[in-house]
Amino acid sequence: MKLKHLSMVCALACVAASAQAQVTGTPAQAIIDDANANGRVLFVAGASAVQSGLGQIASSLFTGTNYYFVPTVGGPRSASDYRAYAGKLAVAAGGWPAGSNVIIINRARGGSVNGVNPVARGQAIESMAVTTASCTAGSGTSGAPFQCGTLDNRVPDAGISDVAPAMFDGLYNTEGEPAEPALSPSELATLTATPVYALAFGLPVTRNVPTSVKFNKSVLAAIMTGNVGTWDMLDTNLPADDILLCRRVNGSGTQAVSNLYYGNYPCDTSLRANVPADRASGSSWNGVDRFVVEGGSGFLDVIENSSSGHVRTCLDTAVDAAAKPFNPAANVTTEVGYTGYNTADRAGNVVRVLMRDGVQHKAIGVLSMDSLNSSTTTSKWTFRSLDGAGQVTWNGAIGTAPVVTGTGKHPTLDNLIDGTWDQQGWISFNVPSSTTGNKLALANNFAAAARSPAILNSQASLRWVTAAIPGTPDPTGTGQVLRAGYLNNDQCAPLNRNN
Repeated sequence: MKLKHLSMVCALACVAASAQAQVTGTPAQAIIDDANANGRVLFVAGASAVQSGLGQIASSLFTGTNYYFVPTVGGPRSASDYRAYAGKLAVAAGGWPAGSNVIIINRARGGSVNGVNPVARGQAIESMAVTTASCTAGSGTSGAPFQCGTLDNRVPDAGISDVAPAMFDGLYNTEGEPAEPALSPSELATLTATPVYALAFGLPVTRNVPTSVKFNKSVLAAIMTGNVGTWDMLDTNLPADDILLCRRVNGSGTQAVSNLYYGNYPCDTSLRANVPADRASGSSWNGVDRFVVEGGSGFLDVIENSSSGHVRTCLDTAVDAAAKPFNPAANVTTEVGYTGYNTADRAGNVVRVLMRDGVQHKAIGVLSMDSLNSSTTTSKWTFRSLDGAGQVTWNGAIGTAPVVTGTGKHPTLDNLIDGTWDQQGWISFNVPSSTTGNKLALANNFAAAARSPAILNSQASLRWVTAAIPGTPDPTGTGQVLRAGYLNNDQCAPLNRNN
């Protein structure tokens, strides 16, 4: 059973229906017990933007039935924080022969920087315990994963980041309160950082912003740096409402891609205009533990979110603010007169996002195109074009191309491949010098799968939004390889066509 698109909305609903199931007594128990007893556990931390794709890549390493794991529903961590996969290796990894039982744990909590700094520094960070004792609900399928209620700490064996490790500079691209220092040159030297594929990033905009409104890079750069803050400044046909920006926290690779694309940061730090707008913009942040969005401030209003899933929730809630019912069981806040959701701050502490009930907000966000399946003909937001008035929607079927409407430059696969769509991250697989032996072999197999055009082409969440790095062999002729790349793989350099 190979992993298809792991829709967590479906997963959580299915898990609730099978809450009495557990690992004990299932075929999965023998796999995870043996993998833990023999140290065959690979812990990969980092980018949340590529979480679904990484799961599909991990699944490609297994043969037969593999099993899926998420944190316990209603516990301290959500399904977007951790996912894990267990099964039997399809091919050998060093001294681990084909058929060996293996667990791969992916932490997306905190974003890309956790695929860089703790990996290089050998720091133990929070993980999810995938054990018989911990995983006591669910059935292990992609639709109803086992739920694991115990968190532990371990050093990452490898990391994933949306941009190269050197881009996490310690000012606006690392997490923490205050921000953690950037890696030193000697720390960076401990990492083997390999770009494995390119991922398109896009502009999500709520549907209450008419598709006739045109966006371009210069206008968006002004918004992302806080120089344009109300909708009438963008289009005189729109009211003078606050622009709501649903962005990611510092340390997120998605945010690092946005900072680079719209502000050339950190490639150029000489101009104040390059500094990205953050939670201090507008009036909603209370400085401690919540955002209260009421509108009418006359400035850009910024909500920082700890995951890409929370960015999507932010966009949905902006539109839903007038009608969304309170539902504490769904982790929605219950303050009278407000609707909202919970996210986390730069240090991982719980933060509430509250929007005044009865006020609908117009919002934009920062997201990778890995969220394309949420941009539909009926969704509350869609990915928009640049330099025109258009959008792109998709029904989620791997064999059906996304639908492009309207004018402008759209974030399509063809435009990604030839460099027309240049808002992209080069996903970096980062392996520290401390990872050796069989784990290194398994990590290398993982990276090889992530680089494969055939695997990118065969996975639903990757098919239409990713392409292998220029020069990657494409023996099956998928065409899923970039024709334009950064000079010398330097992401501060311009894109150049190579054929």
